Amino acid sequence: MIARLTLCFTLLASPVLAETSAEAVARKPDLFHPETGYRIERQRAPTPEDVPSGQRISAKQVQTLANAVRIDVFGAAQSRYDELDGTWLVAEQRMSLPDAVWLPEVGRGTLSETMLQYFTDNLARLTEGDVSRPIIFFCVADCWMSWNATQRAAKLGYTNLHWFREGTDGWLDEGYPLEPIEPVAVDVD
Repeated sequence: MIARLTLCFTLLASPVLAETSAEAVARKPDLFHPETGYRIERQRAPTPEDVPSGQRISAKQVQTLANAVRIDVFGAAQSRYDELDGTWLVAEQRMSLPDAVWLPEVGRGTLSETMLQYFTDNLARLTEGDVSRPIIFFCVADCWMSWNATQRAAKLGYTNLHWFREGTDGWLDEGYPLEPIEPVAVDVD
């Protein structure tokens, strides 16, 4: 009896190994879009160890990656953009990495034409049209939106993509500061 209890506690205390992207898709295919492969359901859930179209990086690597565009794709929960002027009506102040740009909602599994154009236009602007410029996508820990955004950027032709899986949570865990950030307005013209 004691041996069984010890085994149970050992199994419960053992760290759970994260799976690869392919394993996550194979295990729960209904959570992914069948054509694009983007995660379409349950955006806030444990993420895989890898992203097929980019390189996973750590907080220390984020800090040292020269000339990189830092894109925060955290969703604007219970918020929306104003269809008259494009400004986002956010309920809470977002704290993000220094020098980051916040493009909310671009990491969803499916995007409206307006949001896809918002993503496309801002990537071009932020990289000055250089598809090889390093881009770092992030959100918070256990958020699939940065995983989706990394792959979406690859499909748009960007080649130097980095995924900071731990996002702002991992940044804080390393003792780095966060700064207030405002979302980039949507072009409604």
